[in-house]
Amino acid sequence: MSERQGQQGGWVWYGGRLCVDFVNTRKERYGPGRELLNSPGDLVAWMLAAHLTASPVTITDDQLRQARELREAIDVGIQATVAQAAFPAAATEALNSWLSRAGDYPPRLHLHNGVPQLQPTASPSDATAALYQVAHDAAELLGTDTRTRLRICQGTHCSARFVDHSAGQRRRWCQMTVCGNRAKATTHRHTTRPHSA
Repeated sequence: MSERQGQQGGWVWYGGRLCVDFVNTRKERYGPGRELLNSPGDLVAWMLAAHLTASPVTITDDQLRQARELREAIDVGIQATVAQAAFPAAATEALNSWLSRAGDYPPRLHLHNGVPQLQPTASPSDATAALYQVAHDAAELLGTDTRTRLRICQGTHCSARFVDHSAGQRRRWCQMTVCGNRAKATTHRHTTRPHSA
């Protein structure tokens, strides 16, 4: 789980990876869904909350559209992975389109207390650089064996996406304190309900 665990400022941070938290900006995917990125300002707010940018960036309506398209391509990949289905070519093309920008945002070594640390790109100063980081994280997740840890919450009326970092890889809910407890309460009600004669 990320350092921004749970819910903060309307966003959820239990995805376990930056790109999965980004996918979770569309909630309630079991039905028609609920969009959290309704305006460029919403995307700015999410980028700030996700620590992708240190200060507000300018985002156009077109960049918001591109961000949503990236998010949905990542989600299609997550769904295919969880279902153990063939990875969609369109999702691959969408991610490769973003990865082709790597030359514009080269990785850098930064010294932290005298120890070099590789960062995918310099601190993003614009929306495209921030979205590139999301795409890069998605490619690292979906393009490695870590993808086997992807899950979709089994909670009723949830469908949040997350990476199962548990040792046994048996996590079923986005958050035990929410969907897990609801499931336990439902099971308890069904097992303790008096049976009809």
